[in-house]
Amino acid sequence: MSSKLINYKGINVKKEIYPIIKHIEDVEKYREELGRLSSSWDIFALLGQLGDINIDIGKTKDNFLNLTSTLLNHLSEQTIKKVTQEMKFKSQVAIDIVIRNLFERTADIGFLATDDDIRNFINSYVSDYNKDSVIARKQIQERFKEYVSNYSVYFDIVLANKNGKVLARLNDDIKVDKIENTFIQKVLNTSDEYVETYKYHDFIPQYKRSLVYSYKVTQTNDPKSEELGVLCLCFRFTDEMKGIFNNLIETRNKEALTILDEDGIVIASSDKEYIPLGSKLPIVLDEEYKIVTFAGRDYVAKTCKTNGYQGFNGLKWYGHIMIPLEYAFLSDELNTLNIDENIIESMMQNEQHFSSDLKDVFTNSKTIQDNLSRVIWNGNISQSKLNSSNRDFSKSLLNEIGITGTKANSSLSNLNQTIISSIMKDSEFLSSLAIDIMDRNLYERANDCRWWALTSYFREAFDDIDSISYKKDEISSILKYINDLYTVYTNLLVFDKNGKVIAVSNSKDDYLIGKVLSCEWVEKTLKLEDTSKYCVSKFEKSNLYENESTYVYSSAIRSLKNEKKINGGIAIVFDSTPQFNSMLEETLPKDSNHEKKEGVFAFFTNRSKKIISSTNQDFKVGAFLNLEDKFFNVKNGHKYSEIIEFDGCYYAVGVRCSQGYREYKSRVDDYVNDVLCFVFIKIGDINISNKLIYKNEYKSTNLNNTQVFNKDSIELATFNIGSKFLAVDAKNVLESLVIDELQESIDMNKDNPFKGMVLYKEKLISVLDIRSFVNESIEDKELNNIILFEYDKDNVEHCIGILVSTLQNISIAKKSSIQHIENHFLGTGTLIQSLVDIKEDNESKVAMILDIKKIDDNLTQK
Repeated sequence: MSSKLINYKGINVKKEIYPIIKHIEDVEKYREELGRLSSSWDIFALLGQLGDINIDIGKTKDNFLNLTSTLLNHLSEQTIKKVTQEMKFKSQVAIDIVIRNLFERTADIGFLATDDDIRNFINSYVSDYNKDSVIARKQIQERFKEYVSNYSVYFDIVLANKNGKVLARLNDDIKVDKIENTFIQKVLNTSDEYVETYKYHDFIPQYKRSLVYSYKVTQTNDPKSEELGVLCLCFRFTDEMKGIFNNLIETRNKEALTILDEDGIVIASSDKEYIPLGSKLPIVLDEEYKIVTFAGRDYVAKTCKTNGYQGFNGLKWYGHIMIPLEYAFLSDELNTLNIDENIIESMMQNEQHFSSDLKDVFTNSKTIQDNLSRVIWNGNISQSKLNSSNRDFSKSLLNEIGITGTKANSSLSNLNQTIISSIMKDSEFLSSLAIDIMDRNLYERANDCRWWALTSYFREAFDDIDSISYKKDEISSILKYINDLYTVYTNLLVFDKNGKVIAVSNSKDDYLIGKVLSCEWVEKTLKLEDTSKYCVSKFEKSNLYENESTYVYSSAIRSLKNEKKINGGIAIVFDSTPQFNSMLEETLPKDSNHEKKEGVFAFFTNRSKKIISSTNQDFKVGAFLNLEDKFFNVKNGHKYSEIIEFDGCYYAVGVRCSQGYREYKSRVDDYVNDVLCFVFIKIGDINISNKLIYKNEYKSTNLNNTQVFNKDSIELATFNIGSKFLAVDAKNVLESLVIDELQESIDMNKDNPFKGMVLYKEKLISVLDIRSFVNESIEDKELNNIILFEYDKDNVEHCIGILVSTLQNISIAKKSSIQHIENHFLGTGTLIQSLVDIKEDNESKVAMILDIKKIDDNLTQK
């Protein structure tokens, strides 16, 4: 622990934790609880002087106080680390989803600026008062409307000539005739493939700042051809950010997600009342987190720059998250989950969730509790041999000390529920994030096929089907140009009304030209009702995708002369393998080296359990995910999590079912294809050893026993060897010792019951292992204690020791309840001399009373 410690309410904490610790709810809760227990030790110390219990309470108090300080420091560090890692993840995801979306916009402007209808309109335009120009403008506005009906991410489209005069726009209510020359020149003179601007645009005066994608319209696709004008796509930035924020923020802790520009100015906020647009915030890139003050309130803050998408980084923006300090470290709401002890134990053995330092705390806690329990047990043995008037008082006091020690240990163990609940919450969150990214991505695919089917050159060419073969090269050239912009496709192809392939974008698939497609989706495409409709293939193997599984999106190519007439269709082959894998991989958390965390993997599946994508190499696309049906019956937009046994491990599994994005898979969309995302987070191995959880199942005295000690009763010291519940007369017990005091025998036969010696008050005492003689098969490590016995052997006090698993109560039983037996033989004598029914806490347990003398006579080495 750091040498720079500060005392916080009786606990020594690290200097760097001191400003935060009071805000960490779990830490405060356990500090208060453990603090109350610490006060109890002082009371016990005073009472102990009255009862003569022979226990060093001061040492016990110091042990627990040191343990508490160590625990709370580690717990604070772990909590801070977890919260700040989540903050980093959310701010990273926020900016990366934006950039992924805006990457699609750069392709849109590159394609739309080459639209022949737009070129023809600019070339034919005379003036606002020319009748033909007015009609043409109405037609181009209709084209803009049709475009936006597919791509609803845009709120306006503005077309100007190269002098900046606005020729046409989607929103005719905005009366702006001219665009400033500096902007026009910037677009006309760019050598880039698009111009991205976030600022005040004079042609959208209603917004102080807006995000616009612009590009020059040229006479042909040749970069050196004559410039005709400038086209601008106005992006629904605020609307888009609202959807992103809603999927990421946790309202309970009042966190605020924002997007900052390069100067730290807020350009998007999950709560504008909370963090207003235009606010200037500190950029926290180089630190894991920072405590900042904003509007008179302290926050934990973190900033992330984008990882980019396919080389696109957009403008120099940042994802930024802030959580009020007093809400940043709230206790987890799922703490009430009743999680199986084996799962908790498994988690505690996994350093990804349970650090080695925290593990040491629990190991030390178990050691302290074991030692305290042994001291109390021995104290009760001592009291059993006294006739002091303080006897009952001392035993009651010992009992309370034992209960207090158990409470202290229990307080530590309760922390584990919080950790596992958090893991389950993470699996749900990650699955929700990945399915949202998928829905957003496939929304674009549905838009693309519908819009490209409206390409005038395609429609005109298919109107003259007899000469279309002569236009194959031009069609292929257009398809290739599109495919170069939209790199998520392996191929684009057009086919006629008979399903025959006319042209492809990928030259290596030229062999398809002239072939007839017999797929089900082709037939459906040729029957689509209008331009808003599209088709999607089943996720299945396709010869269009090297016989691997994918989705093919398609839409009808309609006659220019009669929109009701379908002459063919366009199909776009989604590059599903890398694209889906990328969606999953980019969603999963990374370690400090930016590598995917071990034991975390994800799947996309359909409701039939068929795997669409996998980050686990043991599960291939097309295989089936063998989980219970309930995971696959989750409703659209809903999520579910559970801890399961899977491949020899415990996993937290979170699943979320797709619900679509904007119009895609919505009530206005005919397409139904439910996809589920599963995220698995390994909790730990199922079969573990060296358990950390301490279970103290005994009480030290008989407070709840209805039996009263008198001349007709007997006090029995009880204990376990494995599952066997055993007893001896308490007056024959000397003391219980820790097994570390055993001096093991050398070169002794493993099956020999003699295991070594212990030195007790300058006397060597033989120690025996009798587990095989009570029919109990347990491992050596489960024998944790030695009990020393003394008895009268031929009128001489004699001692032996036996190995036991756990110490139980010092119980009172009526002598009349003891039943002697003669049918358990061991050599020439009996191992068990009698049975007794012990009643405590309204429960009855039968204990076997051992005959110590006979055990010694038959098993001790002579």
